[in-house]
Amino acid sequence: MNAALDLFRSVGYQKTMIIDITKKAGAAKGTFYHYYPSKEAIVQAICNRWATEMAASFKLESNRCKALPKLELFIERLFLPKEPNILFKSLWAEEHLNLYYKTWRLLVEDIFNPLLAEIIQQGNQEGSMHVACQQQALAFFWSTLACVWEAILFQDPPDIFASKAKMAQSLLVHILGIEEDAFEISLTGYWIV
Repeated sequence: MNAALDLFRSVGYQKTMIIDITKKAGAAKGTFYHYYPSKEAIVQAICNRWATEMAASFKLESNRCKALPKLELFIERLFLPKEPNILFKSLWAEEHLNLYYKTWRLLVEDIFNPLLAEIIQQGNQEGSMHVACQQQALAFFWSTLACVWEAILFQDPPDIFASKAKMAQSLLVHILGIEEDAFEISLTGYWIV
């Protein structure tokens, strides 16, 4: 995975061949196919590794937090500089949008939504959130953050990015039924790609 990530970073997804990955890793081509059926599969494995590590770290750090600080921390962790940023940007720039969206959707469904569902349930129990339709709230949550993520990918000017982040915060307050001044996402310094 590390060899593939290095190559995706330096020459892009499209130009990286499986033989290049195996050479860089010092492995036989058959070894690659033993672990990954395709180049697409190794992209998904790289992103899954990041998301799994992020989720484990988040759980440890937020273990004793109330729901709103936990949500703020979760969003902050999503936007921290990370290895997949360069990979996602490469997929986007090279117009591999199906792989981009498919990979992200799997991370959301398998790893991130269970964490968010726990946060929402905790917030509902504490009274800091009022979410009646959890599945719909999760869908709108990700749609809202996608606008911020795309502002990073498209390298919007800092003032436009800040405006979009502020709008995202306002939308999340309404989506999750949070009291107006009780929640803040801070994405300053995360204008990263």
